[in-house]
This record gives sequence, structure tokens and C-alpha cells, in this order.
Amino acid sequence: MTNILVRYGELTLKGNNKNIFINKLIQNIKYKLRKYKESIIYIKDHNSLVLEIKNADNIEEICEILKNIFGIYSFSIIEIIEKNEEKILEKTLQLAKKFNSGTFKVEVERKDKSFSVTSQDLKIAIASNILKNTDNLKVDVHSPKNKITVIIKNSGAFIFTKKIAGSKGLPVGVSGKGLTLLSGGIDSPVASYLALKRGMQVDFLHFMTPPHTSKEALDKVFELVKKIRKYNQSNFTLYICDFSMILKELMHIKEESYRITIMRRIFIRIGNLLCQSIKAKAIITGESLGQVASQTIESINVINEVSNISILRPVLTFDKEEIIEISKKINTYEISILPFDDVCSMYVPKNPVTKPRSFIAIEQEKNLLLNEMINYTLDKMIKKYIWNEGDLIEN
Repeated sequence: MTNILVRYGELTLKGNNKNIFINKLIQNIKYKLRKYKESIIYIKDHNSLVLEIKNADNIEEICEILKNIFGIYSFSIIEIIEKNEEKILEKTLQLAKKFNSGTFKVEVERKDKSFSVTSQDLKIAIASNILKNTDNLKVDVHSPKNKITVIIKNSGAFIFTKKIAGSKGLPVGVSGKGLTLLSGGIDSPVASYLALKRGMQVDFLHFMTPPHTSKEALDKVFELVKKIRKYNQSNFTLYICDFSMILKELMHIKEESYRITIMRRIFIRIGNLLCQSIKAKAIITGESLGQVASQTIESINVINEVSNISILRPVLTFDKEEIIEISKKINTYEISILPFDDVCSMYVPKNPVTKPRSFIAIEQEKNLLLNEMINYTLDKMIKKYIWNEGDLIEN
């Protein structure tokens, strides 16, 4: 039997709602580890979770999955032994002898105050025993090469030598559902990841304009969703919207410089209506303030005017290098930079307006049959793909 200790991190600060967050995290862990469900027992505590794993052969793969589950602060592979000082000294010495050389530090937490030895006394006893029975180890309490931690709990003594960093954040699903406007570029996948990290389940909406956008451009979007899905919840959906009819009309507006502004306003209108039908609470975009001409604060304000729900912009204050760094971390960067254009990049005017005025945008839209085109697009021009056991299946 191998045990993994999972730490909750900020979930323990949620006061009376703590159990809601913890239970959601456990639900998400069970789903992600469902292929091992027959061999894992879950033991819940106020500040941590223990996974008892019958088959040690699966440990490496289980750890890789746990690293990508939001809500986990860190975790450790631990040994649980009897709360007996002699046995604790014996086990910690065994672990110390596996250290090649160098320095070490001992940490002790006595959560079970009925245990007769104090934390400080036990720490000194463990360190002394290791020094007496090894030749190549020295104590360094500031920057040790190795560390042994002992936690005395009611259920036993937990002993481990490493903490593995989790993804932190909040369990996906505790913040409701959001809809990402997924372009195929670098920014919107990163925005999706960051929304997921704050506990928001994410669905995706992509706008395409056949035959101008290629099959390869659409394939990019599918691949991006597949990369992000390991952070997402079990039930998420990708919506592909054929925007070609509306875009054709937009090409005829008088103020060409407003084309992108009005296009984004229509994206938001369609997103709002789709959010209503799927009970999503926010739209998520990859806009970064000032990154391109259409992402000035004036432009953002004009776009916001047409939305009835919150628009979240998780990368708003990030510069491009910071966004790229995250995209590489989540393995979306190489896909995002493939040279296949999306609907926005193909129809950017030569001189897009940087400080659009609301009344001009409204005036341009008066000449369009917006409501009729949007309703038709929602009814006839959207395909739905549901993530199902390892692939996106058209529904």
C-alpha cells in the first residue's frame, strides 16, 4: 500500500464554505483518477486528503495527473506508521540513509497533542539519531539539500521527504461556468487556463469563416482545446460558429476602421445569447490592454456596452512575454503559432480605430440586420462538439 498526502492550500481559508470547495476538489480528483477507482481509497481530513493506493505501479502516472488538478496546493508520497517514538526514529533513519550525502533538516508537526513527545524534542531525537548512525550527513536548517518531515496525526505518524507542487488555485466548477471566445492564437488558451485556475469551468466558442479559413485553422482550435482539457472538468463543449454571413455584411460598412470593433461587439452579442442557453455566467477573452490597436481601454468600453454579463479578461495586464511563458507551460504555444489565420487576423483593416466612439459604432450597426443575422447564426450556423472519453464528438 502506497499513500499520497494531498494538501488543499487556500481552500482551508474559505470559512463556512470550506467543505463545498474540498468536496468539489475530491470529486474532480476522483474523476481524473477514475481509471484507478478500484485501487484507491480516499480519506478526507480538514486540511488534507490521503489517497491509499493499492498498486504502487501506478504511482508515477497518478502523480502526473494530480499535478494538473486545480485546488491542490502540493502533495507528497508518504509512509504512515504507528505513533511510536522508537519506530519513528527507525523509519526516519531508513529514509536518511537513502540520501547520498550533504545536508538535511528535520521538521515535525504534532497535530495530535496527546502524543507524549513534543515537536521540538522529537525533532532533536530524529536528527541526533541520523547524525549518530550516518557518516556523510550534516544538519543545515536554512538551505538543506534534503528534508524529512514527520506529522503526528490521530491516525498515525506521516513521514515524507518531498513536497510536489500542485497547480494551486480553486477546484474547477466552484466558480460556475464561463464561455471562452477561442481564437486560435496565443492569448485565449492562456485566458482559459487562468479562468480554470480560479475555479471556473470553461466551454469554448470559436468563430470561423469558410471557405476563407482553412481546415488547418480549425484543426488548430481542436488541438488547443485538447491541450486545455486536462485542466478542465469532465463535461465541456466546443462550439464552432460559421460567421461568414455576418462578416460578409461587415465588409460593406462605411467606416472601415470600425470593422474590428463592430465584429467584436457581435462576437459578444452571440456569446451572451449562447451563455443564456448553456447557463454560463461570464464570457472569457484573451484581450490584453494595449497589445493591439483594438484592445485600448476605449475599445474595450465600447465592446462592453453590448454585454449583459461579465466579460473576464484574465491576461488583461500581462505583457506578451508573460503570456507566451504560460502558453509554453501548458503546451499550447507551438500550436498557437502555426501559420493558419483566424477570422480576426484575416479582416483587420489597414488603420483600425484605436479610440472608437459608441455612437459611431451604433450608427454603423443600424445599417445591418443584426438581430436577424445573429438569431439565424445561432439557430443554423453553430456546431457543437462535446468532450467524451478522450475526444471531441459532434453532437
